[in-house]
Amino acid sequence: MSGLNINRPVIVVWVMAALMLTACAGPWNTAPVQLSEPHWSITSPEGWMHLNTQESEMLSKDGPYLEYILIQSRSLAQGFRFTRQKLGPDMLPHEAAQVIADNMRSDPLIRQLRWQASEPAMVGGHAGFRLIYSYQDPYGVTIKTIYYGVILPNQFFNLRYTAAQRYYFEKELPAFNQVFNSLRFVTDLSS
Repeated sequence: MSGLNINRPVIVVWVMAALMLTACAGPWNTAPVQLSEPHWSITSPEGWMHLNTQESEMLSKDGPYLEYILIQSRSLAQGFRFTRQKLGPDMLPHEAAQVIADNMRSDPLIRQLRWQASEPAMVGGHAGFRLIYSYQDPYGVTIKTIYYGVILPNQFFNLRYTAAQRYYFEKELPAFNQVFNSLRFVTDLSS
């Protein structure tokens, strides 16, 4: 190994990824071609794995510590974890983005948060927002995220891509863009 130059953060990333994959090996399955819930559907990237939890759907290719796509719907009545703020049905996209940003700033595990964009975006044909930011995790690894959000009748929908900024973010960004472009909402979003 004398010719191999591996720095400590890279080793930490690989060790954490191996531990997470081992710990999560049971519920992860090959992602179906089409992934859907009652109010939305997306096309999964080929060769990715899928994890279904009570609160979200997660997709990952190389392990969730290296990269993942997270899809969530939540009630507008549900407060956010760190600020207890709530979204309202009449909020404008930039107001909803501010609630999300405030919650992230209050998260004690997010260090050195750096905002790269906060802008309007069409999300599945609806007016929403896009946030792009990076931060350091507790191990000193820089993580980058693209976060799309949209307020729908009775719910808030978000789709985000998070990856280690070094190497993984750019590597799987085309797969995330494919997922984002495949997003469809059902016609009746009132329930």
